[in-house]
Formats: sequence, C-alpha cells, structure tokens
Amino acid sequence: MTQTSAAARMSQDSVVRLLVRFSLPATLGMVANAFYNIVDRLFIGRFTGAGGLAAVGLTFPLTVFVIAAGSLVGVGAASQVSRFLGQGRHDRAQKALGNALCVMALFAGVFTTASLLLVDRLTLALGATPALFAPTRLYTRILLWGMPFNLLGFAMNYLVRAEGFPRVAMWSLVVGSAANIFLDWLLIARLGMGVAGAALGTSVAQAAAFAWTACFYLFKKGSLRVTFASLLPDGRILAEMLTVGLSPFLMELFYTLCMMLFNTIAGSLGGDLALSAIGIFFCLDNLIYLPVFGIGEGLQPIVGFNYGARKAERVRRTILCAVGMSTGYFLLSFVCAETFPGAMASVFAGADEHLVALTARAMRIGYIGMPFAAASIVASSAFLAIGRSGLSLFLNFCRQGLLFLPALILLPKLLGLDGAWACFIVVDAGGGLVGALLLYRFWKVFAGEKRAAPRAISFALDHKAA
Repeated sequence: MTQTSAAARMSQDSVVRLLVRFSLPATLGMVANAFYNIVDRLFIGRFTGAGGLAAVGLTFPLTVFVIAAGSLVGVGAASQVSRFLGQGRHDRAQKALGNALCVMALFAGVFTTASLLLVDRLTLALGATPALFAPTRLYTRILLWGMPFNLLGFAMNYLVRAEGFPRVAMWSLVVGSAANIFLDWLLIARLGMGVAGAALGTSVAQAAAFAWTACFYLFKKGSLRVTFASLLPDGRILAEMLTVGLSPFLMELFYTLCMMLFNTIAGSLGGDLALSAIGIFFCLDNLIYLPVFGIGEGLQPIVGFNYGARKAERVRRTILCAVGMSTGYFLLSFVCAETFPGAMASVFAGADEHLVALTARAMRIGYIGMPFAAASIVASSAFLAIGRSGLSLFLNFCRQGLLFLPALILLPKLLGLDGAWACFIVVDAGGGLVGALLLYRFWKVFAGEKRAAPRAISFALDHKAA
C-alpha cells in the first residue's frame, strides 16, 4: 500500500472499519502473550492443585514488570524509529534501533543477575507465605533465566511494528504461546514436573519468541540493520527514548507495586486459598480486559493521524466509537462473569470446591464496576496517541494512586477479604468517571471552545488548540 492510499484510508474510511482493522492484530497478539501465564495456571491448577496455583499467581507482578521495562525502551524507540523513517532519516532510525537493543540487553543482564542473587528476598516481596515459599522461589528462579529473552523480545516487538510489520510482531507472540502450551503439556501433564515444569516451559517459549523476532533482523527482512555503529550510545537519542517511554513505565511499575501489596493483604486475610483465588482472578482478568486494551492500541494510529490533520470530527467519532465498542463488550463480559463465575473458575481450579467458591465470589464483587472502565482505558490510549503522555500518566495515577491505594488500605479493614475484591470496583468506576471527564474537557479544548477547564485538571489540558 502506498503512503498516499494509506493516508486516504486513515482520513476517509469508516472509523468502525479502521478500528477493527487496527485492533484485531493488537488484540490477538496480546491474547497470545497472555497465554504464557494462563496456560501455566491452567496446567498447574489441574495437575498440582491450589498450592502450585498460588505460587504461580504470586509471580504476576514480575510479568507486569516486564511490560513496564519493555515499554520504557520499546515505546520510546518505536516512536523514534517511525518518525525518523517518515522523515527519511534512515541512519537515525537505525541508531535508535541499535541503542534500544543495547540498553535493553544491559538492563536485562543487570536485573536478572541481581534478582537471582536476591531471589529469597524477591520471593518474600512477592507475598509468599511460609507454606508457599519453596514453590514460589523455585518458579521465580527458573523464570528469571528466561527474563532476558522476555525483555528483549517484548521491546523488539515494538520496533518491528514501528517498521510497518505488525504481523511479524504478532506471530512472534503466537509462536511463543504455542510453544508454551506444548511444553506445559509435556513437562507438567506427561512428565509430572509441576511448578518447575511450568517455569521451564515458559522460559523456553520466551526464548523461542525472541528467536523469531531476532530472525527478522538477522535475515534482513526489514529496512533497518543492527550494526556495531548503531549500538554505540547516542545521548540525544537515549534521552528522548527514555523520556517518551517514562509514562507507560511508571504506570506499569506502580501497578506492579500495587499488586504486590494486594497479594500481601489478601494473603493475610484469606491465607493460601485466597492467593490461589488471586491467581485465577488475574488470569481471567487478563482475558476479559485484553480486547479493550487492543481497541485502545488500535485507535492510536487513527486518532493520531486525524489529530495531526486537524480533523476534529473524525477524532471525536473514533474515540466515541471505541468507548461504545469497549462498553458493549464489557457489559457482555459483566453478564457472563456474574452469571457463570463458578464455571469460569473451575476451568483452572478443577474439583476444588472451596477454591471455586472463593474465586466466584471474588469475580462477582470485583467485576461490578467493569462496564465503567471503558472510558478510562480508551482515554489513556487516546491521550498517548496525540502526544499527551503526561495526561495519560495523570489519569493512571488517579486510578492507581488516588483510588486503588486508599481503597486497598481502607476497605479490607472494614469488609475483610471482600473489601480487597471491592477495591477493583472503586478503580473501574472512579477511573471511568475521571477518564470521561478528561475526554469531555479535551474535546472542548480541541474543538475550539473557550470555556475554562477546572483548576484541578487545567494544568493537564493547557495546550494550544490551533
């Protein structure tokens, strides 16, 4: 497709058609990536019981941390690569690629080495109880050996997409997910390796996904090459790269810390059974929420293009369409989660009636605010699309800092374990309200209305409308 025809489609095609076209590959890639943890928990829950399931669930913050670190380098570098290529500055794009890989390789090596040396402290920080310490430590230690492949592969996916090859990036995740399913079946179901088999399968699968992406550059499928000169540090490129990626990094890092605190509080209230329920809850949470995050990624190029072209009506229609699609999907998911929570939980918990019952109660409480979350997720993606990363960061700080943390401190004291699950109602409903308000104010500024924004958010909205 020529650049002219691509621009024509972005500015003229139906926004619904464009949203589906851009969102579907993003969603499929996210779901494939999520299957690493989902498949581990599925096999562990079926073949080793609640203890192994809780141990695997406790490592969820490590998964979020990988996303945070990959976003810090990947988002910033991908922005640079796409802009430099658009400007015809091929040498600078190649420099951004090499610097990104160099920084991520250095970070992966340091983080993995430090974590392996401090694996006991890391296991305790994840919220492991005395009964779960050994299996959690075993799973974490093996998982850390695959961390460099995971970090490098995650960041490289951003770079491959930036060159205009989203299917290559998607297939790397599909390859890794398929390898993980096969290895979990072999190592857990057939060889009976339990938690160790789950961690080993995940690490090897992550290495396979990394190899797939690396072959893209080794066999010179794209326009950029990894050369010795491109690996040499460039201060200006590194500074901009890390500045752009700072917002999603801080968001995911803060979320990691919140989840570690949540594990500790819920474990103190409900014991190891509650930690097992958390593992299932977040596993299902990933599956339910990922399509909406896929819609958020899909709208970014559409909103960004039309925002730059000052096509205000198409920006508004794209955002409204994304909110409508996301809300409709969440309503359907809410009905399913409230109607069949036991059946959904039993897929992972098997015949453990106590675990199924506790997980079902967590879902019924925790998903009450789900339909309201659409506005928050879409708003965050839309603000990133127009270059307002500070506003996206502000919105996510409201969700996790001003809403989740106070709720997590207060509600469990008042309602016990039910209060822990109720924290997600506060985040979804309150975050949706803040997201809708910020979208409304943004539209007024963008459309040229002169009505002043409230002082509480005016600092985040202060930008030229022209």
